[in-house]
Amino acid sequence: MKKIFALLFVALLALPAWADFTVTFIPGETVGENLSANAVDVMTLDGVTITCSSGAFATAQYRFGGGSTSTFSSTVGNIKKVEFTCVGSFGQTYGPDFYGDGYLAHSGSNVGVWQGDTATFTLKAASQVRCTKIVVTIAEEMLDELVPPVFHPNGGDFTGSLEVTLTCQTENAEIYYFEGTPEGSWDGFEYYNGPFYVTETKTYTAYSSKGGDISEYVTVTFNKVEPTVEAPVFTPAGGTFSDRIDVTLSCATAGAKIYYSLDQELWNEYIDPIPVTDGITIWAKAVLAGVESETVSATYTKLPDTVVEVTFDGAVDKGNGDSSRHSYTVVKDPVTMYVGDGLVSTDHYRVYNSDSTAFTFTSAGAPILKIEINGQSGQYNPSNLSLPADQSGTYTPSATRGVWEGEAQVVNFKVNKQVRCYTIVVTLADSEEPEYPLGDVNHDHEVTIADVSALIDYLLNDPTLAPAEANMNQDTEVSIADVSALIDYLLAN
Repeated sequence: MKKIFALLFVALLALPAWADFTVTFIPGETVGENLSANAVDVMTLDGVTITCSSGAFATAQYRFGGGSTSTFSSTVGNIKKVEFTCVGSFGQTYGPDFYGDGYLAHSGSNVGVWQGDTATFTLKAASQVRCTKIVVTIAEEMLDELVPPVFHPNGGDFTGSLEVTLTCQTENAEIYYFEGTPEGSWDGFEYYNGPFYVTETKTYTAYSSKGGDISEYVTVTFNKVEPTVEAPVFTPAGGTFSDRIDVTLSCATAGAKIYYSLDQELWNEYIDPIPVTDGITIWAKAVLAGVESETVSATYTKLPDTVVEVTFDGAVDKGNGDSSRHSYTVVKDPVTMYVGDGLVSTDHYRVYNSDSTAFTFTSAGAPILKIEINGQSGQYNPSNLSLPADQSGTYTPSATRGVWEGEAQVVNFKVNKQVRCYTIVVTLADSEEPEYPLGDVNHDHEVTIADVSALIDYLLNDPTLAPAEANMNQDTEVSIADVSALIDYLLAN
């Protein structure tokens, strides 16, 4: 302690308090949940939260959807400045095209800046914004009493080199720090006058001082870890398609390059969406600084050239459902949807989770190949559904959409929590035209005296309209001779 007191006043002219500090959001380090900017996304770091009404913060760049509203809030002090570094320039593709009170960006610059003094504010995006870095400057409330300093970041894992800053809310306080712990061995301490950098695993202790008093010690450990690279994400994530799809790849690790292969031997760098027109499996991996992610794959299966789509629309197709909670059935030939416990609201189907819950689709015709459930976001979304153990196929849910794929006449879903669905699209394999036996003129799948009557009607009206099954003697035309041949067939059989 003697060496501490000996140097308490070495920095009489030091900058006071060090209250302002920055919180830096880096893609791949601080992330949200979304991979595409079509839903609410949120991320939080060191007491600062960024919420976007249509954002994607789990990508290689932070994406703010065009027309979206973003809220910036802090629980650790008022926000003084937010600096956005973007992919493009202001007024150009993916530039800092926000607008709102306190925001300024110049044409030709890829940096936009908001300035003010508030705990929360909002900005709107005129067009899609993609950021590679967001730096938030926080002004802590100044206090008279002596409090310990705060490390930023407050310990934890890191890769590469880490910038560390220290702040103290006590007005005119000085900050000192040293490597080690008060209980362990350490050699001297330093007066804090700006950021320092950590390049390996270290433990630091800091305290603040004012008027000869010393605060409590604060000790943190920065743990250096080997860099890891997140595996790429496919969009769409495999499945079936009808004509053509464009497959995109993204990686949550900032700066990583993505490579893909069709045979796991020849690898190409991913730059543009990959067009898929036939059944195929694509493998992908991400690489950063010589570190590779795990290799992942997605399989895309082309549906038959002709398929049938049956759409259940909650605003139109009510079946025997109503606004009272009960079981109900909706039939869209040849598919029947049955709900064991639910109701049909104004524009959506409700399926409740109860002892009588059932959510079943049955095809009376061709097999079901795909069921796409488009539902509400939030607590009633399609991710509340899963497949029972005995159900074939696969089910892939997301925030507002769930997709079952396979081949079955009956598809059962397990309802884990209430689900609300706006539309449900059921894709069937297109059944071929039914084959009718020779002589089945009226196409009722049997040959009877009724077919003689039907054949005579064609002859009296327009023989050219008669079906192929009316040509009993298999010559070049339908005539009275076919009537005779049909009668002979009936008499003989």
